Amino acid sequence: MAIKLYWCRGKGRDDPGQRNFGDYLSPLIVEMAARKPVEYAPIHKADMMAIGSIMNREQKAKRFLVPRCLHVWGSGTDAPEREYSARHHYHAVRGRLTREQIEGGESLQKMALGDPGLLADRWWEGRPKPAKRFTLGFIPHYVDQTAPIVEQVGALPGVKVIDVYWPVEEVLKAIQECHLIVSSSMHGLIVSDAFGVPNRRIAISRGMISDYKFADYYSAFGIAEPACLTPEDFLASATRGFEALVGECERPGIEGIKDNLLAVFPSL
Repeated sequence: MAIKLYWCRGKGRDDPGQRNFGDYLSPLIVEMAARKPVEYAPIHKADMMAIGSIMNREQKAKRFLVPRCLHVWGSGTDAPEREYSARHHYHAVRGRLTREQIEGGESLQKMALGDPGLLADRWWEGRPKPAKRFTLGFIPHYVDQTAPIVEQVGALPGVKVIDVYWPVEEVLKAIQECHLIVSSSMHGLIVSDAFGVPNRRIAISRGMISDYKFADYYSAFGIAEPACLTPEDFLASATRGFEALVGECERPGIEGIKDNLLAVFPSL
């Protein structure tokens, strides 16, 4: 029997050309971990939720007004001062900030942390490893796609602009083809971490994308979010080389986080 998984479909529910790869990565990773098929279900009918800043949806997990229990595996918060019900089966959440927002979170200190998007490399296993073709991959969040910097960066030599609306497998391949990644999409950064591609966040549309979710993601590694670039920083520094823009990219314990996520995956 298929696992009924909730994920954020957005406009992709009606238009396959607007399926944000980070959201649509969720069924692929869950299917790999479960070794059984996955199908979409609305939150009030779902068994489980995984990738995404979708913890606030748990409040709608009700059937005929009766609260239901979900299996939560790696989902995350999107803002401070949230509070999530303790009734669910919490196998993992994205980061420490999410864990702190669960009722009785102080009793969940041993819960696994990490975004399941970090398992993108495990999902890719068995497929050919793409050759490096580009110095830099630039991944604008979908709200940033029409920002002037996207065209400016795309005109630079050695740069590949990666569209978050491409099919998931195509995005994963494109990220692996790059030596470095700069991204305003969080899952552009997460998948880069999965494949060991050095990366750095750029904040383009201030106020339109939650900063809190980035802090939550990095908290799983026990680190603060690395300082993010602005478009002005990027354009001013690009002449010195992209390596200087990205800098050091340490993710302490990343392989252990991946292993733990798989170890705590629920039996459904």
